Amino acid sequence: MANDSVEATFAALVEFVANSFMRGDITVSDLLGLDDEEIETVFLMGHYLYNFGKYQPSLNVFSVLTLYKPFVSRYWRAAGAANQALKNYKEAIAAYDMALTTNTGDVISYTYRGESKISAGLTDEGLEDLKVAIEVGQAQPYYAQWVNRSRMLLEVRGIEVE
Repeated sequence: MANDSVEATFAALVEFVANSFMRGDITVSDLLGLDDEEIETVFLMGHYLYNFGKYQPSLNVFSVLTLYKPFVSRYWRAAGAANQALKNYKEAIAAYDMALTTNTGDVISYTYRGESKISAGLTDEGLEDLKVAIEVGQAQPYYAQWVNRSRMLLEVRGIEVE
């Protein structure tokens, strides 16, 4: 009988936590107790793996981070980049979509989502993303590298952008 009580209490606790998580009242980070510095260290580890061509392990790291902090655009963008490197274009596009949901001015995500769409055979949509990257980023010097990349990708297709 005591076991039934423990099981019922544990089941109620799990249900409470799951409902709180689904409502957005708590995050995985809250559950595990990682602070921002620890999460940043995990992100840098994923970045390190990515930079050394370890795309699947980096994707594993970035995917966990999107659960920890689902409203941090750069975690989604990093997951998109790892998926793109793995040629998982559908997943890359979805990750870039999430990055842009939380940061509509993310020129980097527009550029890479455009590339992923083109690679996935969604050429017209991809070209539109490249145009948006130029439009949003041209007045911001920080994004010059991605604006130039987008412009070049359009120009090789004979599309001129002001």
